[in-house]
Amino acid sequence: MGGLTLRLRRLVTLLAGASAGLVAWEYGAGLAGIPEYILPLPSAFLRRFWETLPLQVEHLGTTAATTLAGLALALAAGILLALLVTYVAPLKAVIVPALAAFNGIPKVAIAPLFVIWFGLGDEPKVMLAFLMALFPIFVSATSGLGEIEPEILDLARLSGGNELRIFRKVRLMHALPYLTDATKVAFPLALVGSVVGEFIGGNRGVGYLILSAQFNLDTPLVFACLLAITIFTSLGIGLVAIVEELTLGWRPSRR
Repeated sequence: MGGLTLRLRRLVTLLAGASAGLVAWEYGAGLAGIPEYILPLPSAFLRRFWETLPLQVEHLGTTAATTLAGLALALAAGILLALLVTYVAPLKAVIVPALAAFNGIPKVAIAPLFVIWFGLGDEPKVMLAFLMALFPIFVSATSGLGEIEPEILDLARLSGGNELRIFRKVRLMHALPYLTDATKVAFPLALVGSVVGEFIGGNRGVGYLILSAQFNLDTPLVFACLLAITIFTSLGIGLVAIVEELTLGWRPSRR
């Protein structure tokens, strides 16, 4: 009950702060005489948001599909690579530095290559989403599967557990909180990858809609699209948090 009250207080505080900021923006920008094509008033882009809501839902659906596909691939590949470096120790000296070095390459720089290789379809967006989300999932999965006290593993073996049972009952359960936390980080990154792909070579998606609005100096529509992206990201992270609350109630932080 106390935890629920605390969350409600935080929500009320967040809403109050956001409302105060919007009011200050509305009247401050108006009094300063800032043109709409530079900084639209909140009332202007909120009105544009509702006017173009069907169009935004259509384009955001495309972006959501490529984002979730890339995130699913990143989860599968990240967990598989984490299993390899956990159970085949020599591979860790190869895989970890290679992924860390590749993660340092700006994905915007390689986005045009994906457009050349895969065309203007969904494949470049999925690949960019996948690459953006892979590294945090891999790092968290590796920590969750491997960073376990040796005494716990020894106790599991003394209790008659084979490697498969130890994986299911010890390593996997220890890694699940790491994976949910990693998903909260990787999901927005995957979304960024999809939007960047739409900027570079897309003819649909919310990134394409933003680019079109910029060309037409329709700044209220740009802000409306940013609001739609924010809502989508918040819903995705919130869904992960709900799953975490329902399935990982045994975590010390959830008690």
